[in-house]
Amino acid sequence: MEDNEKKYDNKYLLERQLEMIKIFYERKLLTKEQYEFEVQTLTTKIKTEDKKDF
Repeated sequence: MEDNEKKYDNKYLLERQLEMIKIFYERKLLTKEQYEFEVQTLTTKIKTEDKKDF
């Protein structure tokens, strides 16, 4: 891996996605229902180290 490349884990990517949809909601680009749906979808679909399936 080169110096300027970074490896992102799922937890980091989830946090970034959640921040982005929060911004959309705050700017009235999403309704409350859409925002809640997206949060639920992201948190259930993206696997982080905190949530492991055994």
